[in-house]
Formats: sequence, C-alpha cells, structure tokens
Amino acid sequence: MKTMKAVVKYDTVSGATELREVPVPEIGPNDVLVKVAYVGVCGTDPHMHRNLSSIKINVPLIFGHEFAGTIEKVGSEVKNYKVGDRVTAETHADYCGVCELCRTNNYHICSQRKGFGFHVDGAFAEYVKVPARILHRVPDSVSLKEAALTEPLCVAYKAVVCGSKVRPGDTVVVIGPGPIGLLCIKMAQIAGASEIIAVGTDGDEERLELALKYGATIAMNSSKEDVVAKVKSLGDGYGADVVYDSAGVSATLALSMDVVRPAGQIVKIGWGPKPVGFSIDPIIAKNVTLVGHFSHTWDVWEKCLVLMSKGQVDLKPLITHEMPLEEWEKSFELIENREAMKVVLKP
Repeated sequence: MKTMKAVVKYDTVSGATELREVPVPEIGPNDVLVKVAYVGVCGTDPHMHRNLSSIKINVPLIFGHEFAGTIEKVGSEVKNYKVGDRVTAETHADYCGVCELCRTNNYHICSQRKGFGFHVDGAFAEYVKVPARILHRVPDSVSLKEAALTEPLCVAYKAVVCGSKVRPGDTVVVIGPGPIGLLCIKMAQIAGASEIIAVGTDGDEERLELALKYGATIAMNSSKEDVVAKVKSLGDGYGADVVYDSAGVSATLALSMDVVRPAGQIVKIGWGPKPVGFSIDPIIAKNVTLVGHFSHTWDVWEKCLVLMSKGQVDLKPLITHEMPLEEWEKSFELIENREAMKVVLKP
C-alpha cells in the first residue's frame, strides 16, 4: 500500500492536528488522482485547527481546499482528461446532482454537499482524489502556484458579479482587506465601480496598501478614521451603493448598515459565529438588500481562469510565503498573526 504525508485534523478539540503518513487515496471510475503542486492556506484552516470554526467538520480529516496540480491517474469512466494534465478543482468534493438546487446550478448549496478539507479529505497532502466533474484545466499562461488561489478569486467573482449589482459610477465599500476582500476590490474595479473604499483596522496597514494596488481609490483604518463620514462625503452623500463585508464579525455588519445608502446592497461574505448583539432594523428602514454569499459554481471557475490567463487579475502579489507541507503549523501562525497575506504549501 502506497502512503503519503498529510496534515490531519484527528479530533474536534483545539490543536488536534498533526502531520501523518496516510494511504494514498483510491480513486473510483469517475475520479482522478491529482498530485498536489501547491495548496493555499485559507483563514478557516487555522480556525478549524483551534476548533473555532462555526462549520461542522468530519474527523479524521485532511485539511486543504485551495489547490492545483497534475493528474497522476485517471478513472476508467473519465473522459477529456489524461495523465499529466494541469488542473485545479472546485471545493465541492461531493453533491447529489439530482435535487432542484443541483439542477439549477446551485449545487454549491445542495444539502448533500461535502467540501474538501471540511467533510472530505482535502489537499494538505501529496495526492488528492477529485471527481472529474469539478476539474478545471489550468491555462498554459497561468502557473500552478497561481492556480492554487483560483478558489478565493471565484468567491470574490461570484459575490461581486453574480451576487450583487455594481455599475459604472457606483461607490463600493469593501470591509476586511484579506485575500477575499482584495479580490472583491479587483472585481468591483473590473465591473466599473468609480469609487472603491477599502476598510481595515490596526495591523492592516500593509494590506490596505495592497488594496490600493488592487484598485481601491481610498484605504481607511476604521480604528482611527471616521469611515461613515468619509463615505457620505462622496458622490451624492447617501452612502455606498454596495458594501462587501468580508470580515464577518458583528462590528463590520453594523458598519455595513451605517455606510450603505438607502435601497443599497450589503453582501455578507465573512462568517461570524457569535450573535450580532444589536438590532438589524436599519436594513428595514433603509430598504436595504442583505445578501448572504457562499462559494462558487463551475461557470464562475471558467470565467476566473480566463481573467487570470488574460492578465486581468494577477494573484502573485497575494502570495507572501511559500513553505513545505511540514511547516503547516508555522503557516497557520503567520495567517493568524496577519504576518502573511497568503501562504501556499508545497507537498
């Protein structure tokens, strides 16, 4: 039996994660075996390691849902893919495929959906088993390192392009200058927003500088500056047409309600497991549309790979650290301490 190294969460208590030698996955007729070239560390990974995530996970479990690599083995029923193909894959390791949601391209919220690194073994490993139906070819002009970050770009694309309406001339506020927030800024710029305000807090200074490079017209520290006053000083004075909350905590939802204009939109991307602790009646008073955003779909992945191949989105500036799989714990610390924007691990 062939074995491989993998980062395994073995119990639902804080810190119950370790590097283990585990069997290489056995693939089925509709699967491929991908040799992982790079896997991105998501902010949810250290949260799950410390058992702080609001998402229920199955254990034992191999972490990792942002990855790219080459096909090592192809199942007997797989067509259009061959050994050696460079690929990336969606996070939806399994879904039923027959319910109403699946049939209307909403399979990402199918009740039977199981995600890599949450419910099904992911890619913090040398190999990962992937159903062919969620594979995507990596364009020749895109490196596998960049392709490993296709997933956060897809989250931002779906939030901005599919989950909201951004028009030329709009004022957009993006709260939380992490990878998702920065890519929302880039997508809002591509969509035509004329004013894009990036909002961070103490410790986000370098991220806010990067936000300006990704298309923000203004970068603000909410701990030191009056974000509401600034937003309402722009345009017609009513506030932001669209607010993207990629931070997710209670304070950022409150800020979103303060800065959004009447009849505007708030798109909540970041998770916040604690009760908000205040009334959300301003959403009613302002007739605001509050949208919850989750994940992505096949068509979004294809569009994002085109954007990357054409150079319209450059993911390289997001990658601040590349580390071997063995240094997974250090990578988590870098993310938690906000010393890294994006870490990619190389198995």
